[in-house]
Amino acid sequence: MSNPVSHFITAQDGLKLHVRAYGSSANSALPVVCLPGLARTATDFHRLGSALADDAEHPRYVLALDYRGRGLSDYDSNPDNYRLPVELGDVLSVLTALEIGKAVFVGTSRGGLLAMLLGAARPAALAGSVCAQHDARARLDQSRSQCRT
Repeated sequence: MSNPVSHFITAQDGLKLHVRAYGSSANSALPVVCLPGLARTATDFHRLGSALADDAEHPRYVLALDYRGRGLSDYDSNPDNYRLPVELGDVLSVLTALEIGKAVFVGTSRGGLLAMLLGAARPAALAGSVCAQHDARARLDQSRSQCRT
């Protein structure tokens, strides 16, 4: 299983953002960028990052972000900066710093929202996306139980 390498990228406002990288940026397959949910971190994608980077036939370069104030990224004392437009700017800063022109994005919950915003802000960067909701099954089960009562 691949061990990630940590990168610290400077955001547009000077904050340090942590990114876990798996595999080599020289891989020919499109890179994968993983965007966690609101209160989640890059470590959520360790198994996926390792599996994609270690694929024998099509290894990929995989990045997983810690948003500002989460994981190993710096805390931002300004609560107004914990908004989607600012976090989208952070994602764009990471893509620029690590020279990612086009990638496949995997987003869970808030990460899925950011992937959709990225598609509108920089469509050429989005080769594809997978958006998932962590608690989708719980919501489905809850809906079913409400229908029975």
